Amino acid sequence: MRTLLTRLDHGTRLATAVVVVIAVALIPLTIALWPNPSNTTETSYPSAVLTEVSYTDCENVSDEVPCGDATGTLSTGQQINVMLFRDAWLSHVDNGDRSILYASESDDSETVYTFHSHDRALKLAIFTIIIIALVLLVVGGKGIRAIASLLASGLFIWAFLIGGIATGGSPLLYTAISIVLVLTGVLFFTHGLSTKTLAAWGGTMCGAATAMLAGTLVATWLELGPADESASALTYTSLDIDLSALSLAALLIALVGILNDIAAAQAATVFSRTTPGTPQTWRAILPTALAVGRDHSASAIYTISFSVVGAGLAAFVLAHTYNQPLSAFLQTDTVATTLTQMLAGIIGIIVTMPATTAFALILSRIPTQSGPTPLHTH
Repeated sequence: MRTLLTRLDHGTRLATAVVVVIAVALIPLTIALWPNPSNTTETSYPSAVLTEVSYTDCENVSDEVPCGDATGTLSTGQQINVMLFRDAWLSHVDNGDRSILYASESDDSETVYTFHSHDRALKLAIFTIIIIALVLLVVGGKGIRAIASLLASGLFIWAFLIGGIATGGSPLLYTAISIVLVLTGVLFFTHGLSTKTLAAWGGTMCGAATAMLAGTLVATWLELGPADESASALTYTSLDIDLSALSLAALLIALVGILNDIAAAQAATVFSRTTPGTPQTWRAILPTALAVGRDHSASAIYTISFSVVGAGLAAFVLAHTYNQPLSAFLQTDTVATTLTQMLAGIIGIIVTMPATTAFALILSRIPTQSGPTPLHTH
């Protein structure tokens, strides 16, 4: 082990040390906070092929009233009656469709089946395989590592972050731990243990921490409530969840990718202008790095603004349809939460760029042990 370490350059050792410190500090905490949900519901989600689909007047009934029915054939061959609500009609469910059903026990202990969604597993798998093939062809091994990191991150977020919040945990605590662990794993696994990756990691962490602080202060000041129907539905559960914190947690998960993109590009810009062993002065590098960073940050600001507003587009259209005054609509929980997410994200972007530049300028001066090896290639 000691022989292996002596062969690593100083930058790789430093990056490795940071990863080890993060792992030692947060993995025991993650294990201690790992959710243990109690599954007490008598429900399942079987797949079935639907036939004899028929509707009545689905357009003029509420979402809680069945307006159609069908015969479903389960994988075991058993035929069952399936209730269809308005969402099935809107999803254009027809004869021959393979669907996911919601099976629950009625008061008389009989199993009731209702339409839940189309069964899209095979189509999604085919599309995913095509994307992976394209990534391998165009991006190469680093792209495959990015996809593997994305898959592992998604499973971790589902099991730890979402599971923890669903069992009553603090949204911001679980989100903060998830971001640090996921970002550390994804960045260093995909881009390697290097000072350039470490600079991008440090800048992203600074931006995410600032966005979390700013968003928390603004959300508390504005007294934000449920931002959408899903958040409102949580108020009818037994969970005691801070909905404004949940909305902020959603922002941070969505924001970390944009911040990482800015940080990675900024670190690459600085390192591309340095040569191991003969680094340029910060006066020679800083103007160009900041010019590139400003352009990228400006682009990211309207990118996150459009994405956040786009996520709430249905609410905007609904308000316009009912002729709600703009002055009143801008003060609703939906819009206020959207604006808070957007402003907190912008603050995170503004901090990420100069923070990454500073980290990169410092870390690019760490000498290598094995001589002048390029840190960045085009």
